[in-house]
Amino acid sequence: YPGEAPLGSEAAGVVVEAGPDVSDLAAGDRVMGFVPDCFGSHGVTDARLLVGVPGGWSYSEAASVPTVFATAWYGLVELARVREGERVLVHAGAGGVGMAAVQIARHLGAEVFATASPGKWDVLRGLGLDDGHIASSRELGFRDAFLAATDGDGVDVVLDSLAGEFVDASLELLPRGGRFVEIGKADVRDAGEVAAAYPGVEYRAFDLLEAGPERLHELLVEL
Repeated sequence: YPGEAPLGSEAAGVVVEAGPDVSDLAAGDRVMGFVPDCFGSHGVTDARLLVGVPGGWSYSEAASVPTVFATAWYGLVELARVREGERVLVHAGAGGVGMAAVQIARHLGAEVFATASPGKWDVLRGLGLDDGHIASSRELGFRDAFLAATDGDGVDVVLDSLAGEFVDASLELLPRGGRFVEIGKADVRDAGEVAAAYPGVEYRAFDLLEAGPERLHELLVEL
C-alpha cells in the first residue's frame, strides 16, 4: 500500500463531546462515519464526516458501511454516472467495496457482471447474480465470457481494483467506449494514454478522500 496506512478510518459510536461550532451533533447522539486512527476507545473527527446511525442498525453494521459504500457510490454515481439499463462490471465483487458496488449498481437499475475467486461465487449469487454474470478474478477468462454474453458489446462501466493484464482485459470489455473507474492503488494508468489506446473510454482513478468533507457528508446522507 503506497504511503501511510492508518489503523482505523471508519467507526460508529456515541458522541462524547462536540466542539463549540458544531450545531447538528451533541453528546449522546449515535453516529457513524469517517474517524481517522480510530482503533481505540475514543476518536476525534470533523463533524462533517459523521451522520446519525439509522434506527435498528447495530454499531457493527454502521461501522461497516462508510468506506466501502461511499467508495462504491462515489465511483458509480459521481464519476461513472451509471444509468438504468447500462451494463456494469464490478471486479472483486465479493470484497467489501465490491459487495457494496453490486448492490448499488443493481439499485440504479444496471445489469451487473462481477468477478471473484471461485470460492466466493456464492456471495455473488446471494447478491442476485446468476452464473452467466459471474467469472473468476484469478484468470483472464472473464473478458471472453462477458463479451460472449453481451454479443460482443461488452459493458458500459468497469469498477476496477485489479492490476496488470487484468486491467488491459477489462479495457477490452469497453469496445463501444465507456467509463473505467479505478479504485485500486497498484496499477494506476494515465487517462490520456488510455483514451488514445481505447477510443471513447473515459478513465478515472480516485481516492475517496479527494471528495472533501462537505461532499463526504453528502455521500453519507445519500447512502
